[in-house]
Amino acid sequence: MSLSDLGLGRSVMDALARSSKRDGGRGWLEVDLGQIQPSKDNPRREFDAAKLQQLADSLRQHGMLEPLVVIRREAGFEIVAGERRYRAARLAGWTKVPVVILDEQDPRHLAELRLIENLQREDLNAVEIARAYHALAQDHALTHEQIGQRVGQDRATVSNLIRILALPAPILDQVGAGKLSLGHAKALLAVTDPVRQQSLAEQAATFSWSVRELERRAAEGKAAKPTRSGGGAGKSAAIREQEQNLQLLFNARVSIRERGPDRGELTVHFDSKDQYHRIVTILGQIMKRVPGGG
Repeated sequence: MSLSDLGLGRSVMDALARSSKRDGGRGWLEVDLGQIQPSKDNPRREFDAAKLQQLADSLRQHGMLEPLVVIRREAGFEIVAGERRYRAARLAGWTKVPVVILDEQDPRHLAELRLIENLQREDLNAVEIARAYHALAQDHALTHEQIGQRVGQDRATVSNLIRILALPAPILDQVGAGKLSLGHAKALLAVTDPVRQQSLAEQAATFSWSVRELERRAAEGKAAKPTRSGGGAGKSAAIREQEQNLQLLFNARVSIRERGPDRGELTVHFDSKDQYHRIVTILGQIMKRVPGGG
């Protein structure tokens, strides 16, 4: 799928044609790297250092096969498409890069071009895409239907992706870093308790849960209620809090009974073999982290 297929590449192609006429058929200009600045509106926020170095090595060997797309600013130029190539060129020690100057000043169209350029290169993670969609909706008054038409997705896909931005920042950071997938993020949206939501996210990332496993844990947690057995009404607030924290950890019913100042019982309840094995697995992982625990 090309930019023109989505109706978003016309300005880029027109710019190439205009540049070609101005520059004797060459189709691009050479500009000092110091005159070019990245855009603060680029939806892509994460740049893998190792991949940038690979691209820099490729530039040294093969040159830049595709120019940057830029617009004029009062001082120099601003990147519309090609920030990875710009960063790699700096790593490669280049002083000049080829550019196409885009005759476009409509902020909404520029935002669309930046988004599409990154999407087509698969450079964006799910959180960056969701934030870019949200910006198009909030800052540029596009409906989810209109965004979908521009990126080749249906309205529901766009809406569901934007929904993950309701998750707490630490969970979004895990999704952006690749520790949790988009599927994990969608599963966590079903958890309304923020503390439990964060606990499940941490466990999913630590123990490499599948999306189905996380969905099962989330569903089990809805049925798991703080136990009232063993005289729960007489328990201290600290004991009740410890029970709740352990229930969040194991996604199972937990009861703590004090038998004296220094004695008592801690019981983790399970209702199936699968739940039992998950509890044992979690305990095993904890033991590995304890000094001398194996």
